Amino acid sequence: MSLTFEYKQLVKKILSLGVKQEGRNGNTLVIPHYSFTLDHSYSDQHTLKLRKMFYKGVQGEFDTLIDPTPLTNVSQFKANGCNYWEKWGDKDGNINVDYHNKLHPQLLDVINGIISNPSSRRHVVDLWDHDLCEIDKLSLPCCWNQLVFSVIDGYLHMTWTQRSVDTMIGLPADIYLSVLFMEYVANITNLKVGSCMYSLSNVHIYESHIPNAQILLGRTEEDFDKKLDFELKE
Repeated sequence: MSLTFEYKQLVKKILSLGVKQEGRNGNTLVIPHYSFTLDHSYSDQHTLKLRKMFYKGVQGEFDTLIDPTPLTNVSQFKANGCNYWEKWGDKDGNINVDYHNKLHPQLLDVINGIISNPSSRRHVVDLWDHDLCEIDKLSLPCCWNQLVFSVIDGYLHMTWTQRSVDTMIGLPADIYLSVLFMEYVANITNLKVGSCMYSLSNVHIYESHIPNAQILLGRTEEDFDKKLDFELKE
């Protein structure tokens, strides 16, 4: 199935079955979990064709995360064309995130492991640090927090796990980000990009986004260049 189809199914489920719940950033409609699989060997599977997307910013986020330079300030995101991380920095733009701190050594080990032993079932990147989250030492605890890679018949497959999902703004960007990670690892290990299963928890739509979610359900793939009023600026 295409991302457009899966995304509409998810939005429809949240609007019809979601429970109202207070959240850190506002009230939400939430379902406990949701999963689906996209075959990214087809290049258009990760493209949401129901609204305008700013992929340049997501590419900039990815470029910043895989840069081996220690990530200490949101200016590093902005230098790569990603502006939406600014709100997570302190007054001087300083930032501390395990998306970078824990990602690099684990991702390098996974890549080396795939090269040396592709059939291993231990190609895992796990970013969640319970202790740091408990003492509130991170600017933002990881929302996507685990990547599991599998190599089968020359294809690289992945499971992408998220503990919290902002369906209207965050999820489409996260799916594109997941593909960038798959392409990055596949290119280094000389594999083809395969499928990705998205395992999502606490999947929500903010109350203020509900009118736009209802508009989106009525759209077709020809509406991809029409903006909704909550969207981030490029």
